This record gives sequence, C-alpha cells and structure tokens, in this order.
Amino acid sequence: MLETPGACVAADQHLAFVIDDDPRVYEFVAATLAAHGMKVASFQTAKPALAAVDDAPPVVIFLDVALLQSDAIDVLNGLGKRGYRGVVHLMSGGRVALLEAVQRLGVRNGVTFGAPLMKPVSRDDVVDVITRMGLSSPPLQPESVAVADAKGR
Repeated sequence: MLETPGACVAADQHLAFVIDDDPRVYEFVAATLAAHGMKVASFQTAKPALAAVDDAPPVVIFLDVALLQSDAIDVLNGLGKRGYRGVVHLMSGGRVALLEAVQRLGVRNGVTFGAPLMKPVSRDDVVDVITRMGLSSPPLQPESVAVADAKGR
C-alpha cells in the first residue's frame, strides 16, 4: 500500500498519534513531531486512541508493536473497522517476526503501513517519516532566537 495520506485527509491537517506504553518513547516521538509543526496526541492503550480516531483521524500513527496493557492488534483491528485512511508506522524493539505478523494482520484489515521504525527510535527516523509524507515544517526555534534573527543579530 502507498505511504500517502488518504483522500479524506485535508492538506492542512497534520495530526499525528503516538501509541506506546513507554513514556520515554511517546514523549520523545511526540516532542520531535511537535518541533516540526505537527499536532500530536499520545496514548498508552488502544481504547482511548481509537476513541480519538473517531473524533479526529490523524494523518499518521506511530504504533508500538508490543503494548503491555492492550495490543497493537487491537489498534489495527479498530482502525480497519473504522476505515482509517492514514498511514501507520510500527515501532519495534527488534522482534522482526512479531513485527511482520502484526503488519500482515493490519494489511488484511486494510491498514496502510509506512516503513517500520526500530527502537530505539531516533529523531532522524521520525523526521524522515514526516518529511517523506510532506508533513514536516522546519524545526521551531525558541522565541528568543527567532526575535534575534528578525533583528538581524
């Protein structure tokens, strides 16, 4: 499947979801996305993430394969039932067989996947995903730097 946002996603919608039960991972990925102009919502389990998809479908989802309290399969089944038209990037700590099995299930549910990200996920990996999708803005500068630049300093 192609790694492009679905037709139902407007060009100005740059909402991303990060679904991971490790706060260090979802905070890092979310901060990287936000620094590049994305609106971000983070979730630790399937149920609230799927409820949020019903309210505002994101253009991209970064999904941990091995969620502890719920399962990536729950998320993918739910996305399939909802006809989700964005792109899912699975994140895995190196369990290639599990990653491939989860991806096959998602494809059967009609989910579109981008390249998987191996943990530890790097800033460059995340930026590469949104850049290839045409969603990245230049990193936001702290206000003091932007003001100094505007004054020619």
